Amino acid sequence: MSDTKRIWDDFLTERDQEVLKVAGYGKRGGFGRRPALFIIDVQYNFCGDTPQEILDGLKQYRTHCGKEAWDAVAHMVPLLKLARDKNIPVFYTESGRRPDLMDSGVQVGKNHRGGEKTVIAHTHATETVEPLAPRPQDIRISKQKPSCFFGTIFMSHLNFLDVDTLILVGCTSSGCLRATAVDAYSYNFKVIIPEEAAFDRFQASHAINLFDLNCKYADVIPSREVAEYLENLPVREAS
Repeated sequence: MSDTKRIWDDFLTERDQEVLKVAGYGKRGGFGRRPALFIIDVQYNFCGDTPQEILDGLKQYRTHCGKEAWDAVAHMVPLLKLARDKNIPVFYTESGRRPDLMDSGVQVGKNHRGGEKTVIAHTHATETVEPLAPRPQDIRISKQKPSCFFGTIFMSHLNFLDVDTLILVGCTSSGCLRATAVDAYSYNFKVIIPEEAAFDRFQASHAINLFDLNCKYADVIPSREVAEYLENLPVREAS
């Protein structure tokens, strides 16, 4: 394990630290040769229209994640540019609902407020934030459940593009990003999460989920290391 302080260190007990050391969790899985960048739920209803403290942002968007969301976006922008420069596939989620929320299923009873209107598809709230705006060649995955693999054609695209590594950025670390990471690992993809490019509304959930993902399912590493990996890749030939 690195001596560098990690975001989860303050949340681990002495026993946790000892178990981590003895059991050997958190080893690097490494990068593959054919990555894709996947931007998960980086929408205005999660980020806010401008950086705001979370308790202020929640007055507009119930799903708001605080100014940390825009801090994460700042780390995503250069990774997106590198992906485009190298002709690496770029995926986005489009997470929106129909006006009656029927397609939310049991989620309505669990964590939607009555009359929720900031999750409706094809509105400003559910658009990707402008600094990361999709381009026509990008692939948009519409989803209604946490994992981007569930009930979508995401896997079909990954097979067609011969992807072996998924670089996941976005939110939330405890929700859609985590669910997608676990499913990607289950399908034998190498999973990379640039630590500064992930975010969540709960600080404890963010830290501990990144810790758990790094232990078992993904390499949670500094964004600069992901950028170095992308910089050293050859330009991908067009499919």
